[in-house]
Amino acid sequence: MNNFIKYFFILAIASTVYLGCDDAEDPITPGSTDTNAVNYNNLLISERTIPFDQSMSGVNLFTGNIVQDSSSMKDANLVDSLFAGDSVFYFRSGEFSDIPNMVPGYKTRFKLVSLISNQSEFDTMKVIPDSDTTLSENDFTMDNTNSFSAPLVFNSVYAFYLKGKYDNNVTTYPIYGLLYLDEAFNESTGFKLRFDVKINKQGRNNFKSQ
Repeated sequence: MNNFIKYFFILAIASTVYLGCDDAEDPITPGSTDTNAVNYNNLLISERTIPFDQSMSGVNLFTGNIVQDSSSMKDANLVDSLFAGDSVFYFRSGEFSDIPNMVPGYKTRFKLVSLISNQSEFDTMKVIPDSDTTLSENDFTMDNTNSFSAPLVFNSVYAFYLKGKYDNNVTTYPIYGLLYLDEAFNESTGFKLRFDVKINKQGRNNFKSQ
């Protein structure tokens, strides 16, 4: 009788352990999360002020760092419109400059994904919409974003391709990403823009949700 009780007790424990395991979770096989998908949130960039080359108005989109306007590693600059003065701004590809002898950065190509979006929609974006299954540089046709001012009229989303860094062997893969315009405001030191970036460092059209 005692052996029967022990046997029953062992079966009960084994059943409990088995039922406690969720079929959706494999404790041995790692998940399929793409570790090359990286998000850079709440980046804050400033308009160019004198001395221009020292302004924190450049961005290295691959590393998610705000850099000086004169940095050779910049992928884009925040610049003001020559026609609308210093109240209208846009991102411009890093190899361009309207200042003589300014150190060039790397070429970046843009395309508009969504003129009007919100934070929740951007946070859940996992791909750059495209007409076919793969991305190429031909999908990116703009050297700059559209213009914006403070406060933002629209929270827009742009896709980008870091063409210059791939062409110059800085990156192993052609790097694509998404950029979300979050907030724009003016301070005593000038115009500021807060934005978010998603990239995939292995060149995939696959991005991480927040």
